[in-house]
Amino acid sequence: MTAAPQTRAALGPELLRLLAALGWVVTATAVTLAGLGALPGWIAGEPHGVRTVATVEEAERLLGAGLALPSYLPAHLGWPPRRIRVAGGRGGAVELTFQDPAQGPGDRLQLLQATTPGAPLPPEFDALGSELTSSPATVASRPARLSRRTIAGEAWQQLSWERDGFRMVLRTRGDLEELFRMARSAHRRGSP
Repeated sequence: MTAAPQTRAALGPELLRLLAALGWVVTATAVTLAGLGALPGWIAGEPHGVRTVATVEEAERLLGAGLALPSYLPAHLGWPPRRIRVAGGRGGAVELTFQDPAQGPGDRLQLLQATTPGAPLPPEFDALGSELTSSPATVASRPARLSRRTIAGEAWQQLSWERDGFRMVLRTRGDLEELFRMARSAHRRGSP
């Protein structure tokens, strides 16, 4: 009968070593997977917390929200967007970037939006450059702000407004009337 308590006493330190080793393996695996998940963004030069995705549907899944997209998009820009970036995960924001193949390389249009009512766009989506002019505007009877700015040495028009409490920004190097037409036609997918 004395052998059973001695066996249990010998198992205590062995069990603790086994649990410590298991904890170390789980922690090392989690850190490795997190590092591998961040590697594509680091290689692409993306800011921390920004992820490039392949489709609008994948962006909506990551954000946990449907996006407001324009029902009017000029034919020369085409669909799908050239690049889709998500910041902040659930309740974060998205940036859709379009090119005009006839105009050569370079972005021609960007659509940015927050997916949490009242939330600002993340600083990772701030366009580096200078604001040249700014004036009040309206988008479908909603107050908006139209500004002209330089981004990477190029002149852009930027329209900022809120749609149903969600922050929206459209930037273009193209036609200003098309910019307003796209803004007026923006609606959440699945809604009129």
